[in-house]
Amino acid sequence: MKIWLLFGFCLSYSWSLWGQTNGTFLHDGLNRSYVYFTPSTWNSTSSMPLLLVLHGLTQTGAGVMDITQFNQLAESNGFIACYPDGINNAWNANMNITVSTADDQGFLEQLALYFQQNFNTDPTRQYLVGFSNGGFMSHKMACESDMCFAAIASVSGNMSDTTYNQCAPSYQPALLHIHGTNDLVVPYNGGSQTGVSVDQTMNKWKSFLSCDPNPSTTAMPNNSLTDLSSPTLYTYQNCSSALKLIKITGGGHQWPGINTLVGGAGIINMDFYSPQVIWDFLSSKSCPSAGSLDLEKNAVKIFPNPATAELHLTGIASNAQIVVYSNQGKVILASQGVSKINISELANGVYFLDVRQGDRLERLKWVKN
Repeated sequence: MKIWLLFGFCLSYSWSLWGQTNGTFLHDGLNRSYVYFTPSTWNSTSSMPLLLVLHGLTQTGAGVMDITQFNQLAESNGFIACYPDGINNAWNANMNITVSTADDQGFLEQLALYFQQNFNTDPTRQYLVGFSNGGFMSHKMACESDMCFAAIASVSGNMSDTTYNQCAPSYQPALLHIHGTNDLVVPYNGGSQTGVSVDQTMNKWKSFLSCDPNPSTTAMPNNSLTDLSSPTLYTYQNCSSALKLIKITGGGHQWPGINTLVGGAGIINMDFYSPQVIWDFLSSKSCPSAGSLDLEKNAVKIFPNPATAELHLTGIASNAQIVVYSNQGKVILASQGVSKINISELANGVYFLDVRQGDRLERLKWVKN
């Protein structure tokens, strides 16, 4: 597991207590820049969520900020929104065609850590949203980062072939994917330049999150009859974390609900405002945290606690999905229907145990010593 250090993290910025601010720091020999927005309700004792918004290829952080207006949602909902810049307006997201070789994973991890240490952002409520190349980067982070981002949203982005083949999540993020069927830049059905299809990506996450085979389907309101497109919501059932797809029949490579000439290419679906839908999805998600536990209500029991060699469980059904997390939100092991877990090789410390039985999810805290 990575140890997050700030040695050599040389930062310069123009300070303001709240509002829009520019920042830069040196990472991996490159000067990295970003713009961020702090709501007027922030103070030094706040513990607000952090949203990192990743631009598309050829775009900038400031540009995607102007397009999406997440700042307005940050002010009204109490979170910090940050819009980092990729090197040469691109993200190194393991794309089939090389667009960047920068250490963007490390950059985004250090950026999140900076906000934790300097703005007291909540490490259990860190989120990523990306458009196009930024959506690819969001999937890559969810697949490869040891730092817990509780949920991601991808708009007109996807998994590259490399990310798809190497995806091994350290935690179980919630995920919302938004994609148009007439996207000519990142085709819904995949391609040699962009990688796998959207359906393959969703099936990959469905497997990781232990969802039921078939999602429920809901036709979303088709309020705009002139945009030549309509959205359908696919909600995957009984997952360890939420998994949803908004498939826009006829939609192009665009942010739904944002009528702008610089957002993307093709038809813009105007039936819903994607930034609000995205924040509504992300905001309720969190990484494993002792602060969210209510141990008295758990039907599942664990003993001994603290434990040294074996952890015993009672109240476990044969189909129960069991996941052990580290205190940093990394998945240590996953199993089904077991009543005993060998923990002899785990390091001493605090861990969490999730047990999903049908519609019920229980989370227990335990200690290895």
